[in-house]
Amino acid sequence: MNLRMRQNSVLNVWPAFADIFIAMLLIFLFFIFIQFVSNSKLFLKIRMEKKQDTIQEAFENRFASEIKQGIISIERDGNLQRFMFSDRILFKTAEAELQPLGRSTLIAVGRLLQKHKTRFYQSIQIEGHTDDVPIVTPQFPSNWELSSARAIAVLRLFVDEIRINPETLTATGYGEFHPVAPNTTVPGRAKNRRIEIVLVYSETEGIQ
Repeated sequence: MNLRMRQNSVLNVWPAFADIFIAMLLIFLFFIFIQFVSNSKLFLKIRMEKKQDTIQEAFENRFASEIKQGIISIERDGNLQRFMFSDRILFKTAEAELQPLGRSTLIAVGRLLQKHKTRFYQSIQIEGHTDDVPIVTPQFPSNWELSSARAIAVLRLFVDEIRINPETLTATGYGEFHPVAPNTTVPGRAKNRRIEIVLVYSETEGIQ
């Protein structure tokens, strides 16, 4: 009787061990899954950064002189890559018509972007920015209108001259409300008067 009871006790322990084993296995698989997801995000981030490196290197090679002069600067913000152009080569004061030098520069930029197309980036955002000096003209009642018109002028150049797919383009005017430098100095205001061409990269999937 005692032997039988001991045997039954041993047999009754096995289901408990099985439950513990299954629980531990599920925890292990959960951690493996989390690690896989984390590594996948890291892999996609590395791929995106390599694509950003490729385009930045192409810009630096093509526009070395302009970058050295401070006419063009490049920044990264996560999945955004910003190419900033001083307005002094693009437009006359208080105007939104592209000047010959600015036009030729942006045509070269557009051709470079068209070369890579969406193999590297998803879309292009064109942003117009001004300093905080008020403007009141019949054509531009405020800096909102001026910055918007300048962004649209660049967009139209990319569509009409370079044939970049308009579905990948947006144009926005921010007026004086997104400064990159204090508007209290002449150099600061000059930095704020700019066009930004922003490349948008995918955060969720690899771009071919």
